[in-house]
Amino acid sequence: MAHSVLLYRFDRLKSIPTFEKREALWDECLTRKFKETDRVTYVEFGVHTGYSITYFAQKNLNRDSVFIGLDSFEGLPEDWGVLPKGTFDVEGKMPQTNDSRITFIKGWFQNTWDELAAKLSKTERLIVHYDADLYSSTLFALSKMDSLNRPYIAIFDEFTGHEARALHNYLQAFNASVSFLGQIVINEYPIHVMCEIVPNGARVDSPSEPDRQAVGIDQRMNLAGQSTS
Repeated sequence: MAHSVLLYRFDRLKSIPTFEKREALWDECLTRKFKETDRVTYVEFGVHTGYSITYFAQKNLNRDSVFIGLDSFEGLPEDWGVLPKGTFDVEGKMPQTNDSRITFIKGWFQNTWDELAAKLSKTERLIVHYDADLYSSTLFALSKMDSLNRPYIAIFDEFTGHEARALHNYLQAFNASVSFLGQIVINEYPIHVMCEIVPNGARVDSPSEPDRQAVGIDQRMNLAGQSTS
């Protein structure tokens, strides 16, 4: 199923820029789509040891930026392929950080969404890193982010497989749009993928197909920001 989604639903992945390392893909997000001095909100579903959220925070110089990581810190809640339930368990211990802009929300996504949503009500420039691995977790996170009605940059950390299927089903159910921006390919499959997601309620045009891009992200985000001022 996931491979057919890549071939037919996400065939535009073949024509987007490819990067050698995930840090290069992340830098593309931070330097081309945003300025290092921009105030951004970064949300990470699936933190593990905190490497990626710390990387993003170190690259952004705005003191008012916010970096939020969500994780149970108890490992996978169910089997993921050959990896059994509990893989990635760090015994409930959250990463240590000296950056006051970084906060962690501990617990399962379905139990902590309200706490996260309260922090995102006036977000303008939004980056969401989906690193939950599982179909169920990723689809839940995508669906809840849609309720904000805000365009955002999304990064998928394990795209081929569960995350690709979750994105496909989310687009089907919510009529959102996606534009792919960059990827890292391993063994001919896109693994790390960056894209722009625009919920149906955040559109400023009426695209005739779910992945059509008609207006630049900066314009969309400026309009989203104006709606809260």
